[in-house]
Amino acid sequence: MFEILVPGIPIYTSVGFIGFCNISLVEVDGKYVVIDPGHFGNREYLLNALSRRGLKVNDINYVVLTHLHYDHAINALIFKNARVILSEKERDYALAYRERDPYIADMLLDLLKDRIYYVKESDEMLGMKIIELPGHTDGTMGILLKDGTTFVEDAIKYINDAINRATSFTYYDINEANKSIARILNVAKMVVPGHDTPFQVENGNIKPINEV
Repeated sequence: MFEILVPGIPIYTSVGFIGFCNISLVEVDGKYVVIDPGHFGNREYLLNALSRRGLKVNDINYVVLTHLHYDHAINALIFKNARVILSEKERDYALAYRERDPYIADMLLDLLKDRIYYVKESDEMLGMKIIELPGHTDGTMGILLKDGTTFVEDAIKYINDAINRATSFTYYDINEANKSIARILNVAKMVVPGHDTPFQVENGNIKPINEV
């Protein structure tokens, strides 16, 4: 099962990006997994959402970081008992691009170094499969559940990116990003994007969950 703890919101302002991403909770075999825990701006909302479900930060067993942009990753620091899952390619990207990507939270590699477990394509954890989705960053990855639910975060930032089969922008490689979008839509049944409502994929059609 999964649920959205904190909804992603596509908001820009005249002085920058708000950065509220979808923060998801997955429960598998009695283990709790938080996918992309967000940043300081939605930390209180996240803590309250966990509390309403009878959970504390120390109850979370795993935190998945689909990539190391600050708006998706900073709150990994509050889950002291959790193993942090990150792709090897994202580690390498963060180190190589820290001066060129203004949103990369490369300091987390040091702050979380004793708890990070690095993964790659087709690795599995609790029956959830890792899929590499480069483009937004080189090491962006997704999590594929057995039922076809796929947490892709900024590999598909907004629903319109899925409808258009093209990313609205990227920090690394636009061609790779568009290939990743095609891959997602080929394998997923339900998609949780980065900053928009989840949607279903049926015969190539995109259906927001509030319209299904």
